[in-house]
Amino acid sequence: ILWLSSWMIHNANHVRESRDGIKVGGHQSSCASVATLMSALYLNVLNPEDRIAVKPHASPVFHAIQYLLGNQELEQIQNFRAEGGAQSYPSRTKDIDDVDFSTGSVGLGVGVTLFASLIQDYVQRHKLAPNTKPGRMVAVMGDAELDEGNIYEALLEGWKHDVRNLWWVIDYNRQSLDGVVSDNLFQKIKSFFETVGWNVVNIKYGKLQQEAFKGAGGSAIRQWIDDCPNDLYSAITFQGGSVWREHLSRDLDGVKGVDTFLAFYDDDVLHNIMTNLGGHDMEMVLEAFEAASHDDTPTCFVAYTIKGFGLPLAGHKDNHAGLMTPEQMGVLKRSHDIKDGTEWDLFSGLDIEDDVLKCFLEDVPFTKREKPKRRSAPVPVQAIAPTGDKKTSTQIT
Repeated sequence: ILWLSSWMIHNANHVRESRDGIKVGGHQSSCASVATLMSALYLNVLNPEDRIAVKPHASPVFHAIQYLLGNQELEQIQNFRAEGGAQSYPSRTKDIDDVDFSTGSVGLGVGVTLFASLIQDYVQRHKLAPNTKPGRMVAVMGDAELDEGNIYEALLEGWKHDVRNLWWVIDYNRQSLDGVVSDNLFQKIKSFFETVGWNVVNIKYGKLQQEAFKGAGGSAIRQWIDDCPNDLYSAITFQGGSVWREHLSRDLDGVKGVDTFLAFYDDDVLHNIMTNLGGHDMEMVLEAFEAASHDDTPTCFVAYTIKGFGLPLAGHKDNHAGLMTPEQMGVLKRSHDIKDGTEWDLFSGLDIEDDVLKCFLEDVPFTKREKPKRRSAPVPVQAIAPTGDKKTSTQIT
């Protein structure tokens, strides 16, 4: 899923024929930070009656998952962000795969899940849909979407009307288009959500980190991670293992057990430990979701992630809309064992038998839902001709 979403964006910008050479765009790093969370939801956690709003910049991840599940066509993802192709943001009207909520980058997709849950309760209580099973409404959101005021207005409405069966999963990568997210944001999130009656589940440390914390110096390393400013953590992530070692050696000089801790791991393993945040640890994510599945109280999951995780862009301060170069994509391609000509194959690079993977995907609970019939004929729209000789942007016009 990480490979397909990355390649989809790369193909649109570097491989597909271009009329003007202008950057098509896409968000490879935003996709990478949420790949584990969305894989866990779609391939394990969600039931047929559940509905989900996808983080808009993670649209390629959504399309990749739908492609694996047989709900998306190859031609569509090959034409990502082109006319008639898979959309840059999930769209109920323009995408052919099973989009529950159209989402954009201003938090509206998040708020609508709360109101959908309230409407579902109304419908159930008034027996307007007696043969339907109520589901959970889920929103996967970027942490920068918490800047949008409509989210807090929705939270207050939910509190007033005792909203139930609602999950908001925050991709807490702490980087956005405008800069690094405040170090204290999590405490504000926790306080506000708990005030309006939500459970708050913090998914911060991966299994590898937790195991490392048990050894000599581990508690000091954990405290250093907790105290490390977000901008510094991201910067060191981009620079790698030797820089982790340099900072930890200097900042924790003389602290008992730290020298032993650092001597036990080489630079590559140290980097893997320091970047093994909970939002990228499938086992941690599944455990958190499973624990919350038995309660209809609204729940906010704060999943700590790294923007660009698994890519050469991981942690870079300008990675929001940054694109991997052809050389970097070549390195990623080899690391995923993708052979030339097999970039779009369903199971390319995987070391599990195709039949086993097909059986697994066919058994995914979410695929048992009835497919909606909401595609209608396109509405003709008169083209607007640009005036003058200057180039114009559809984002402006």
